[in-house]
Amino acid sequence: MPAKARTDTTMSAALLREPLDLRLEQVPEFDRSADQVTIEVAACGICGSDLRYYHGENPWALHTLGKPLRNPPNIVLGHEFAGVVVEAGDFPELRDKRVAVMAFKTCGQCEHCRGGHENLCKRTMHLGHGAGWGKRDYYPGGMAERCLAWGSLCFELPGGMSFEEAALLDVVGVGVHAARLAGVAPGASVAVFGAGPIGNAIMQASRAMGASKTFVVDTYDVALDIAAECGATLAIKAGETDVGSAIREANGGACSAVFDTVGTAGTLRQCLGLLAEGGTLVNMAVHDMEIALNPLDIGSERAVKTSCNFLLKEFPLSLSLVSSGQIDVKPWITHRFSLRDVEEAFRTMLRKEELGAFKIMIEPNGGDQVEGKNKK
Repeated sequence: MPAKARTDTTMSAALLREPLDLRLEQVPEFDRSADQVTIEVAACGICGSDLRYYHGENPWALHTLGKPLRNPPNIVLGHEFAGVVVEAGDFPELRDKRVAVMAFKTCGQCEHCRGGHENLCKRTMHLGHGAGWGKRDYYPGGMAERCLAWGSLCFELPGGMSFEEAALLDVVGVGVHAARLAGVAPGASVAVFGAGPIGNAIMQASRAMGASKTFVVDTYDVALDIAAECGATLAIKAGETDVGSAIREANGGACSAVFDTVGTAGTLRQCLGLLAEGGTLVNMAVHDMEIALNPLDIGSERAVKTSCNFLLKEFPLSLSLVSSGQIDVKPWITHRFSLRDVEEAFRTMLRKEELGAFKIMIEPNGGDQVEGKNKK
C-alpha cells in the first residue's frame, strides 16, 4: 500500500509546491509500507528531469505514457539518491547498510512487466516524480533528510564506492539501457549529441560494451572537457565546426549508433544524417512537437527508437560498471550543496554555463561523512 504522510514527526525537504515554486520546508515524514525501508539520505543529484519538473513538464509521462500530464502539487524532488538504511522493517539485513536506491517500482503484473519491458509499466510508482502514488498531500523524494525506498530495490554498496557515485547509478542506468537498446557491440562507432550526464553515461556505457570510437557533441565547454576526461574519442563543440564532417572524417564514415539527448528538430536531423545503414538512432529527449521526416532518411534498415528509464537488471549492472571503474562518474560532480541551500543549488543548475556546473549534489546529512560511513 502506498506510503502516507505521518503527522507525528517532520523533516526538511525540497518541496516543489507548483511550477517555479521550490522551497525548503518542513514536511510530515512518510509511513512505511511493508515492502519499504527508510533511508537517511547522504547524497542526491539534481537531474535534468528535475529541472523539467521545476518548469512544469512531466518527462516521465512523455516517455512512458506518450502524453503530457500535469504534475501534482507538493512533490519532494529527487530520484538520484543513496544513503543509510535507518528503519529496515521487513528487511533487517539492510539495517545500517550503505545502499544505492532504485527509485521506481513497477506493478509486476501488466503485459510490459511480464514481457520484460517493466520500464514501460504505466502503473509505476516513482520517488521524486509523483507518479503512481494517487492523490496525496505530499509525494516522497530524495531531496530530504529521509526518504522511503523499496527494500527489494536497495543495493548494498561495495566498500570503495561513495554515496555520490551510488546516487548517480540512476543516470548510469539510463545510459546503459540506451546503449543496450541501440545494440552497441565491440567495434561499434557511437555519436552522442548532448554531453550532459546522460550523454556522458551513454558514451561511457558504449565504451564498456566495446565501442571502438565515441564522439560527443555539445556547445558547453565544461561538458566537453569532462567527456574528454572520461574517455571520449573526440569531443566536438557545435557551432565552431561542421559536426557531421568532423565525425565522418574521424570515423571514416557514418556511425553505427547515434544518440540524441537534446531532442530538437535540428539535432534529430543531424543525428539521422550521421546514422550508418543498419544503425540505430535513440532519442533520449522526448518533447511534444512535430517534425518533418523524409522516409529516405531511415532507409537501408536504419532504426529510430526512444529510450525510457532502464530495466531492473540494468541497475546492478550499472553498479558493477561503476564499482569496477569501467564507468567513472566522479569527474561529473562540480558542485555540492547542503539541503538548506537547495534553492541556490537549483539556481546554479539553471545558470550552469555561466557558473560552470555539470552535476550538482545535494547532501542532506553530510554526504559521505554520514556517521560511520566515509568514502575515503
